[in-house]
Amino acid sequence: MPIYPQSDVSASVMNSALQAPTGFDVSLPEGTNPEPQQLQPSVWDAAFRQNNLLAGMFRPAKQFEPANGYNPYSDKNELNGYEQWGSAFADSKSPEETIWIKNQIDDENEDRRVLAEAGAEGTLSSIAAGVIDPVTVASMFIPGAQGSLAARIGSQVAIGAAGTALSEVALNNEQYTRTVRESAAHITAGALLSGVFATAGAMITPSVRNAATREVAEALDNMSASTTINNAADALADTLPSGGSVGAMRIREATLEDLTPVSGGAIGKLAKKAGSYLTPITRLMESPSKEARRTALELAENNFTLEGNLRGIETPVAAETRVRGWRREEAAVVTANKQAYTQYKAGGGDLGYTAFREQVGEALRNGDVHVNAKVQEAAQAMRTVINRVKGAQQELGLLPPDAELKSMGQTSYFPRVYKVGKIVSERDKFRNMLVDWWSRGEKTMSREDAEIAADTTINRIVGAKIPQEFANVFMVKAPGSTKSRTLSVPDRLMKDYLESDANYVLQRHIREASAEIELTRTFGNKSLDSQLAAIQDEYDALMRMRPAEQEKLAKAREADLRDILALRDRLVGTYGMPDDPSSFFVRAGTFLRSANFVTKLGGMTVSAIPDLARGMMVNGFSNTIRGYGALITRSPAYLASRAEQKKMAVGLETILHTRARTMGDLVDSSSRTTVAEAGMERITDVFGKLTMMGHFDDMNKSVNGMITSDGILSGAFPAKRLAKLGINEKMAERIQREFQKHGEVIQGWHIGNFEKWDNQYAAGLLQSAVLKDVNNTVITPGIGDTPLWASTPLGKTVFQFKSFATASYNRATLGGLQEGTAQFYYGTAFQIGLGSLTYALKQAANGREVDLMPQKMVLEGIDRSGILGPLMEYNNMAEKASGGMIGLGPLLGTGTQSRYASRGFIGSALGPTFGLLDTVTDVTAGVLNGDAGDRVLHSVRTLLPGNNLFWIAPLINQVDPAMK
Repeated sequence: MPIYPQSDVSASVMNSALQAPTGFDVSLPEGTNPEPQQLQPSVWDAAFRQNNLLAGMFRPAKQFEPANGYNPYSDKNELNGYEQWGSAFADSKSPEETIWIKNQIDDENEDRRVLAEAGAEGTLSSIAAGVIDPVTVASMFIPGAQGSLAARIGSQVAIGAAGTALSEVALNNEQYTRTVRESAAHITAGALLSGVFATAGAMITPSVRNAATREVAEALDNMSASTTINNAADALADTLPSGGSVGAMRIREATLEDLTPVSGGAIGKLAKKAGSYLTPITRLMESPSKEARRTALELAENNFTLEGNLRGIETPVAAETRVRGWRREEAAVVTANKQAYTQYKAGGGDLGYTAFREQVGEALRNGDVHVNAKVQEAAQAMRTVINRVKGAQQELGLLPPDAELKSMGQTSYFPRVYKVGKIVSERDKFRNMLVDWWSRGEKTMSREDAEIAADTTINRIVGAKIPQEFANVFMVKAPGSTKSRTLSVPDRLMKDYLESDANYVLQRHIREASAEIELTRTFGNKSLDSQLAAIQDEYDALMRMRPAEQEKLAKAREADLRDILALRDRLVGTYGMPDDPSSFFVRAGTFLRSANFVTKLGGMTVSAIPDLARGMMVNGFSNTIRGYGALITRSPAYLASRAEQKKMAVGLETILHTRARTMGDLVDSSSRTTVAEAGMERITDVFGKLTMMGHFDDMNKSVNGMITSDGILSGAFPAKRLAKLGINEKMAERIQREFQKHGEVIQGWHIGNFEKWDNQYAAGLLQSAVLKDVNNTVITPGIGDTPLWASTPLGKTVFQFKSFATASYNRATLGGLQEGTAQFYYGTAFQIGLGSLTYALKQAANGREVDLMPQKMVLEGIDRSGILGPLMEYNNMAEKASGGMIGLGPLLGTGTQSRYASRGFIGSALGPTFGLLDTVTDVTAGVLNGDAGDRVLHSVRTLLPGNNLFWIAPLINQVDPAMK
């Protein structure tokens, strides 16, 4: 059987002509033969093989004679260097076939290298090769929907995405190294380009339309040109008002007018009036108190363009943004444990992943020492993270010195998180243990005093709203004593009542400790005493100045203080928590919300398709296409930027899934108390990975983070946008100096290398600016973006899955209207088009007919784009409550919106949990009555975790009688 060590298609049909001989007129030493000319790798050939189905047609199919008993995995050296593509060898029946597969993988990787090194030429070649793909060409002849702009955009985007998806199916069968992420990126690019070309030229005003058209034309003309580095000071000077002195102005000297969001024109004013009353951050930005507005800006991340930004006054970096920056430490914990566990299993370890993490926790309590080397290495890696958090806490006086921590009974510091449920169920046993230790073990107090101290301690543990409060549970006051004292209890004595899972303990510890750290750094203490007093004083002064408005001002003061305290407590994680967080009803609500997440959000990634337009709304057409081009080709610039973005805490969703959990309203600071709750946590983690939402979010966040970093470091962003991100003129100059000294330009992209900067304060501002901009571009709900009532146990249940609507309205709609750029308007049109595509995909996946009526496509696009936020939620609930008699759908003759089509009235009005209970009741009644009809079977299906995962639901639909 022949072996093919070389590529079967070394030169494509596009390169079959003989090369012209060159070099033979050069004299050579006697006896020396001229070396044959080496063919240079062709960028076009590489692009053609990677992105066009025709390339595979020219690759002849190979037949190999099977070797008896051959297994490519039996010899560990057989696949050395090819472990990443191990599954590609599963069907190999002989050594010859294995070698052939290796050659194919090598060729594909070489093509990727050629395209990446070619930069812009590689991007253009890849796009061109994909455009002439036969499936893509065929899709161009499919007629789109007629009618309104949104209908045309939606149909063209759907056609473009569907055509690219068909190509990807075939390309995945042809190529061994093609990944799901690459396929998603290519489908995204296909939809993006189709929507862009369908959108061009349709804007609100002639000036906006002309600006958008001009930008698209210039982007296409300059796609292959290298980006020039603008001088930051010149760029700022050109955009500042004449005679402005930005460097001397700071947020502390800002006036009430400076702290007022710009109006955004007539539409902006109308949008603000329609929805600003809903959320605390929008209410506070309309406060008559300057102190209240400033404190709100320093607390909550936002996307407001302030009047002061137009004059170069920077918006302060919010404590919330800095807290989100600590997620890189969370990611370090998860990644280090996962890597250590992989090595542990490779060495023959038999523990499961959870048990392994618990052993790491035990090692952290005992001097980072363990009998297993891999567990010990993981504990030592965790110690680095613990010390960073502990050092920040001790520096601010939030944690006692090391000596005092040791006196509490810990061999080495590992945050204590108690198994509250176990302590509640074994209260007497736990109490006796404490009493025995305090009265006999150390003989520091009488048994009667020890019993009182034990009861006080247990009540504090059970009543703690967040695990962070556990730090002080042993600070008790004995009877007859005037001072509190810390009673030591060794970890070894309580280990059965302590959580040991290193991931669980450290992730919760980092989230809660980081909030206290950043509140203290920003405001001087975590209670905000000075700021609250300043707000009170300002209102007192206003009442003296305007006695006729005292009643109105008193109400405003009460509302401001309520909202400020709510933002503070939301950041810490205690707002809206009941006095007894361990009560059955509170725990049940948390459990049911998790159940809703795993049974109802399987299609969340498809629903997030409109997120792709946000980059265009914020960064424009040219930057967005350029960014996704770098992603698709996996260029060196993208890889370098991706590594730096992770250090900025950007693009960690695949590891932490924080955005998906936030939008699913699963953020809960209270401790788990039962085995069932711990099991549900694991189920939600696995489900989050299966939705692929983390990969989708990381793709979008990484690209937009790359664009933002490049805009700041190159000096391309105008002063207004820099000020909005927290960077004034002088700081922009410092950032430029640091970049010139330590940064680099790769393929036209500016990479900061901020860890090397001499001015780490400037580096921190750069990181915060990028993180804030990415969270506003890829909408990530924050502490100020949802109504306060939505944080109560009942409110969380009713408001579940709706946080994105209000966050999108605050950050995308209001923020975009305030910016007033051309790119916001044409990006909005594209987002509506992608919303229409999402509607079509969802309908097709559920076996329902896609209504291409223009009015229907427009309404569905608006609804699923999120551009109208809660306003469409109100409309949809009205349609459902009225049986389709009231609302935009009935008005335009399109019926109710598809998002609410499968929901009952209870689920629509009171949230998915009540809808879930309604479904359970329906199933129970059916079983008791002996009715196992199609409706009941369908209801049972909807209760299964993962039943509507977008990649498995079409298969389940085939056997679901209600879907036939």
